[in-house]
Amino acid sequence: MNKIPIWQYLYRLFLMLSLMASGARAVSADVVLTNGSEVAPNIAVLHIKDDGVYVDLEIYIEDIPLFTDMLPIGWSSDFVEGEPEAKQETNQGFAQAESRALSIVGRDNQPLIAEIRNLEYRTRIDRASPLAGQRNPFSGQIVPSPPKDPRVLFVEVFFPFQNTVPNELTIMPPSRDGEPLATIGMQVFDREVPVTDFSFLSKPAELKIHWPDPWDSRFSAESLNRKAQDGTSTFLYIEPREVRHETLIRLRELAPWIGETTEVGQTLSPQRSAMIVNQAASFLASRNPVTIDGKLVQPSNATAKLLELTSQGYQVVEPGKEVSVNNAFIGAILSFSSADLPNQVTVTWDMFDEEISRVATISNDIAGPFFGAVSSADPQFHWQNHLLQYQRASVTQIPVEQQKRQDPALALIAGIISAVSIGFLLLTRDKVAKRASCVTVIAAASATFVFSGGYLPELLWNKPEPPEQQVAEDILRSMVKNLNTVTLETSPAARKAELAHIVTAASLGDIATEVERGLVIRTPGGSLATVTDISALKVERVDPTLKPGGFRTLAKWTVKAQGGHWGHAHLRAVTFRVLAEVIPESGQWKLDGLTVIEARDPNA
Repeated sequence: MNKIPIWQYLYRLFLMLSLMASGARAVSADVVLTNGSEVAPNIAVLHIKDDGVYVDLEIYIEDIPLFTDMLPIGWSSDFVEGEPEAKQETNQGFAQAESRALSIVGRDNQPLIAEIRNLEYRTRIDRASPLAGQRNPFSGQIVPSPPKDPRVLFVEVFFPFQNTVPNELTIMPPSRDGEPLATIGMQVFDREVPVTDFSFLSKPAELKIHWPDPWDSRFSAESLNRKAQDGTSTFLYIEPREVRHETLIRLRELAPWIGETTEVGQTLSPQRSAMIVNQAASFLASRNPVTIDGKLVQPSNATAKLLELTSQGYQVVEPGKEVSVNNAFIGAILSFSSADLPNQVTVTWDMFDEEISRVATISNDIAGPFFGAVSSADPQFHWQNHLLQYQRASVTQIPVEQQKRQDPALALIAGIISAVSIGFLLLTRDKVAKRASCVTVIAAASATFVFSGGYLPELLWNKPEPPEQQVAEDILRSMVKNLNTVTLETSPAARKAELAHIVTAASLGDIATEVERGLVIRTPGGSLATVTDISALKVERVDPTLKPGGFRTLAKWTVKAQGGHWGHAHLRAVTFRVLAEVIPESGQWKLDGLTVIEARDPNA
């Protein structure tokens, strides 16, 4: 460890405390592809339970008159915050053709009776994408935003089942002559399982309820059904330093394989969830063998997490939370170290039974995802390397460029002195004069060489100066690129070994620890994110270090990083603010100190 003078330590401490107090936080936003229904003016979220349908309805303040048939008298207007009631349109003459209500019809076309449990004005729930109003990085389209006026009338409605539970339901929006009166974004859950992603309810939607297992409930209109239909999926991720085989499997499909029993509607306690996750990680690490370039390999690391399917995709269940078996998934990640991209990777899926007859497959490399499926008749899942222009990123040393002093005027004067001294040396016969002329020639010739742009080794008493700010910024930019390359390595030991090329031996341990703490970016599933862009690097100040020629700098930069797991893409933008010390050592610039002061969302 380096010995740091007390003033230097206090300087670092002051910077860290002052900047951390400004509200630094890590970034954890994901880009979720949407169709805009989640920010529609009106939102209906339906939960199907054993006793009926529970609806949370957000009615946009300007659309309240379009829902008058389901609202109590006195609420069926645009009366808001003391403003006078507007004159209401009547629906006389539209008894057969118009409905101003969100209604649900059961068997024999009998409507379920609506019971309003709660009614109040609120601010709409924020469901907007982090990119709302910006251009979608995948489609190039502008991501929809919610209405500017956030006020809604919140209506909590219960539609009880009468006598027997129906096998089919029809959800109907307010309409006139078959045309919807209001724009409604809808999501439906059947006993905790999402039947839909967010979708538009633009016409009557027929739902077939599968009471033995809500995972199999479906709308007759395929466009309304959720995209995630496979109970079991498997993935290959081909990364610069590793191969990952990931599995996403519904707990009800995995349970028989690990000796567990589950029932519809069962709730898992946090303790039992943790036990099942550990069982699953151990079990899946020993199944579905993986070969890399024809060689059977064993995972260097095997982890698993409990997930649930939500409107935002598969989400890791927070520790301590209970979860329904109906909607519980196990996400397993098996990591295989690979020094370079392999030529071929093969997974042989060996878990087939009555529940698992087909397994969706996705392989991911830098060229993009490739989709497929395996079955008992064709159980092998292959990835073939077709990347022709791939170059392995590696750490590169940063040479110290010797500073040159150029001064044409002084070079000319020194040259003249040198020429005169040479002439005097040749003409004089006095020994003392000859010696003086010889010394003058050598000194003047050296001065001519130096001031014309040449280089002479630094004299011992001439202490090297730190580089100018622009040069320091260029050095730091190269160092940041190297640090991002280091984070491609898959283990702390491998990252430390790479750091040894660009870090002083005395500071290697401290800087390796700081890189792990502050610069390694991970996805929610635990996999490493890869930095794809570095921008806005700015050196705020440059100060000399105690070591000659080095510099201490306070700098910031922004990176874009991406990563994926279980078929879900994560994009990150992180702005770092860092205190760094860089010194020349053996002709190379080396990092001698690193403190990550801040890592935050640049848009926060």
